[in-house]
Amino acid sequence: MKILYVIRKRETRHWSKRLQRWFTGFTDGQDGFFEASLHYGCDVTRRTFREVSEMAQGELRQFDAIVVNAKSGFPWQKPDEANALLRAWGRPSALFIGQARPTEMAPNGVADGFDVLFKREPFADLDRYELSNTNRAKLVTTLLSNQLLNMSWRFKSRNSSFTLPKYGFAHDKTHDVYFSGKLGPNRFDNRVAAWERVTADLGDLRLKGGLASNGQVEVPAHLKGELMEKPEYLKTLLTTKVNLALSGIGPFTHRHLELFYAGAFALSNNDIEPLWLRAPVVKGQDYAAFDTEDEMIDMIRYYVAHDAEREAIAKNGRACFERLYDVPAHAVELRDALQKVI
Repeated sequence: MKILYVIRKRETRHWSKRLQRWFTGFTDGQDGFFEASLHYGCDVTRRTFREVSEMAQGELRQFDAIVVNAKSGFPWQKPDEANALLRAWGRPSALFIGQARPTEMAPNGVADGFDVLFKREPFADLDRYELSNTNRAKLVTTLLSNQLLNMSWRFKSRNSSFTLPKYGFAHDKTHDVYFSGKLGPNRFDNRVAAWERVTADLGDLRLKGGLASNGQVEVPAHLKGELMEKPEYLKTLLTTKVNLALSGIGPFTHRHLELFYAGAFALSNNDIEPLWLRAPVVKGQDYAAFDTEDEMIDMIRYYVAHDAEREAIAKNGRACFERLYDVPAHAVELRDALQKVI
């Protein structure tokens, strides 16, 4: 199956970084799992939105379908413009919505023009979307990427085995609680409030981490923490009893996947259950979750003191990762969805 993939817009990236990405084929940030799976299962040609817009009909007819990244510059929120382009292209088409918020969805008028809608971590209750039943039936769930893994659309062997020599549930612990996160324009006040409570109420425990600014917001001095390089960061996850996975722009974050991958215990906000993930992620079995900051403090103390229960959940989280983050299996899901409309 030959796919034309309209890639994410990256004109502002430094030329050296773009050259490195092209040469190594490293997948692109949050879109990495989707891109690796698409390339694993299909013969994919990557082009920018501008390049695709300039293609002649003869060139476009060489492809079985076009997959459009919503961050490519394609007007995916404007029905008239979007549908005019899709009619001009004249090929079966899919939209990949890689935005973190489960609420972000193509308008019904745009969805009408696409044959498939790939959405990252959508709501399981599709009635929450203002889509027709026909358009809801087009939805296929996909997943964000694990930033600890360097997957490649060029070298597919990188995308089928993600193991560690030793997982978090088997490591000795040097810290009791760890969290590290950036604050951006949206500020993520939940992260500030959570770490404020941890530092105020759990000073008797071994704490590590804190908050870092992306340069646009100020972080109170007593809440600051330094960002680590990947090897040190992974070691910290492995050797900490309770790792906090706090909501960011969306409820399911890189941190959740990194902790599952590491076999490390994850304590999360209680907002994952409404999501449609491509494999089950079970609260109380694969991770622990809290509703309030008081409950968070109580759960931290409980799991710091109860090694066997904590390690059992961490071990289940690793098994969950193996089900959830399966590139060859997801490649089949993407290919099957596209094959139905070709």
